[in-house]
Amino acid sequence: MMTRSARSLLAHAVHDEQVRQRYWAKVARPSLDGYTCWPWVGSLHPKGHGRFWVGNLHTRRGPRDVCIIAHRFGWALAHGVDALDDVPVLAHACDEPSCQNPTHLLTSDWGDNLQQYRRRRDIPGSPLHDTRGPGGRACAIRDALLTGADLRDALEAGHSVLDTDQLNLF
Repeated sequence: MMTRSARSLLAHAVHDEQVRQRYWAKVARPSLDGYTCWPWVGSLHPKGHGRFWVGNLHTRRGPRDVCIIAHRFGWALAHGVDALDDVPVLAHACDEPSCQNPTHLLTSDWGDNLQQYRRRRDIPGSPLHDTRGPGGRACAIRDALLTGADLRDALEAGHSVLDTDQLNLF
């Protein structure tokens, strides 16, 4: 739950054209067959989620920078700030924590999100099974997009030998 001042700051940011442009400037839409994620190419949390600065709150202790998880800001753009109250967790259907594609975001709760993670984390080739961890994978994707390196190589670099040599049985 957001404080009233944080909600006000976020609502202002969502309606500010310059802030929206700054957000979209950090969202990549690579053209890679079969890859429909829109990775965040800005600041990343160690768990792989994008971080987006929305402004400063003035507190008794002085100004405080306010950052939001980038895909939650994108959700607020698409559905309004009030919609965030109804969504304790925005899960990624694609399992890429830096993805900003709104069609990849699912409303969830902590328990269901954890249950889904446990079901999919050991699937060979899954982003959740990446040996670099979610932060390392997100950094590799971001860096490939920013430097013009091969995105497919960045996506596959975290697969273990077992994953890459796994035969499809079905």
